[in-house]
Amino acid sequence: MRSLLAGLAVACLSFLSSLPLAEAHEQRTGPRGGALVDAGSYHVELITRDKAVEIFVSDAQDKPLPANGFKALAILAVSGKSVRVTLEPAPDGSKLIGAAAESLPARVKGAVQLTGADGKTSTGRIN
Repeated sequence: MRSLLAGLAVACLSFLSSLPLAEAHEQRTGPRGGALVDAGSYHVELITRDKAVEIFVSDAQDKPLPANGFKALAILAVSGKSVRVTLEPAPDGSKLIGAAAESLPARVKGAVQLTGADGKTSTGRIN
C-alpha cells in the first residue's frame, strides 16, 4: 500500500511540475492613457490630473459602461501617505469623478474599490 501511495504522489508531483506557472497580469495602459486594471469582472482605467481623479469603467471585452449606478473609492499612495478620493458619476454618466485635497502625480500606485448598482464591491490594484 505504501509503495502505491508513493507512486501516486510521485505521479501527481510530476504532473503538477509540468503545468505552466500562473503569471500576474501586467498593468496595461487604457485608451485615454491611464492605468487600466481588472476589478472583478470590470476593467477600470484610472486617470489623475492635478487634483482630479477620473475612472472609466468597461466590461471584460473593453466595451465602455455608463458610470451611473457605480461608485468608487480610490486609495492612492502619494509621497509616502495614503490619499482617499471618493468618486461619483459625472453629470454626463461617462465616468466617475472626484477630487483630491492635494495635487496628484500623473502616475500613482494604489487601489480602486468599485461598487456596482447591485452592491457588490471589487478591487483593482494599480502598480
